Amino acid sequence: MKIVQRKIKIDDFEGAKSKLKDLVISHNFAVLAEHDFGAILKSKGKNLGKNAIVFDICNVSKAHDILTISPIEGINLPCKIGIFEESNGYHVAYLDPKTIEVNDGKLKSIFKEISGVLEEIALKLSEK
Repeated sequence: MKIVQRKIKIDDFEGAKSKLKDLVISHNFAVLAEHDFGAILKSKGKNLGKNAIVFDICNVSKAHDILTISPIEGINLPCKIGIFEESNGYHVAYLDPKTIEVNDGKLKSIFKEISGVLEEIALKLSEK
């Protein structure tokens, strides 16, 4: 899967996390899990020295549609979107589901629709 990233104009990591969560919910997705890699590594004795968090998100209806067509596509669920600190500020990045190679036209359509939602969330995070 291809990674898509955009620079965020929000300078506050906690504010960016909060806005991302609000955007996810406003698009009928739910946050299933948060993976704070800075905290995880710190608990293992390593210091990342920057913020990096990935959210597992899901739209239950879309997940149901995907799994009904092809249960093996569960390997691509849930969607992942994250906020990462780079030397030039914060970035939002996500794995683009429309780049998943599938032969089923309905699956392609669903993955493309989900990709559009992730892109909209990323664009809204990159606005002031």
